Amino acid sequence: MLVFLNGQIIKEEDAKISISDLSYQFGYGLFETIRCESGIPLFFEEHYKRLNHSANEIKMPFPVDMEEIKGWIKDVISANKLTNARVKIIISKRAEEKFNVFILAVPLENLPSSYSLIAKKLDRDPKSVSFRNKTTSRADSYVAYTEAIQNGYNDALYLNSKNELVECTRANIFLVMQDKIITPFLESGILSGVTRAKILHIAKKEGIQIEEKNVHSLYLNRAQSVFITNAIIGIMPVSRIKLEDRECNFSTGAVITKLRNLYDIEVQEYLTKSNNKSFSYN
Repeated sequence: MLVFLNGQIIKEEDAKISISDLSYQFGYGLFETIRCESGIPLFFEEHYKRLNHSANEIKMPFPVDMEEIKGWIKDVISANKLTNARVKIIISKRAEEKFNVFILAVPLENLPSSYSLIAKKLDRDPKSVSFRNKTTSRADSYVAYTEAIQNGYNDALYLNSKNELVECTRANIFLVMQDKIITPFLESGILSGVTRAKILHIAKKEGIQIEEKNVHSLYLNRAQSVFITNAIIGIMPVSRIKLEDRECNFSTGAVITKLRNLYDIEVQEYLTKSNNKSFSYN
């Protein structure tokens, strides 16, 4: 596999950074994961905006503009002869006033029809910049995700000390309650997901009632459907959630089906608008 590192396309095994890099020493870095279809990074502007916001939040502004990163993504995708890919951008700071920019692209994996989740307690500071932003300081998430996979689940769902839903290790969560959607609000310390924002926008535009609030785990007993979102999986129905004292099962339902169709339309419109621009491979 070929990757991008600081202006060069090189073999993955040749991509090396100094031990003085602060992401290596302190987890002081940022990343974005983007789905690419037909060589086009979906909703790239929103991803770049979040990356820039996160950089300011952790006091690590970086001198890389949007067009530069666009070009680098195109180079990596082209070098690996990919069209549909999962792209990851990692930006870290060296001890001096310089930055490392690393980009890799791998083929998209086949997705299951639904996910199963296992709940995990994690009482964290909702004001922490490490959780509100896509920082490389994510040991908790890595351990929880790995344990979930080892136990036959697709991801772990975080609950706080009040037994309120927070988010998954890699996704935001939504519940469908009698044709109304509820989701944890940003102030609970969740990541401001790009796909999450798209779903909120679509739902409001279509007149689907949506509410951001504290969501106790007891809501799962009454939810008709549950789904999670991120840039790679889009909208993924959840078929079951294993809690400490019970297991909840869900069907996909009409609301999720409608949202998936509407989200697919958003994706196709974005691809159409981008087709003749800088990401076109014609």
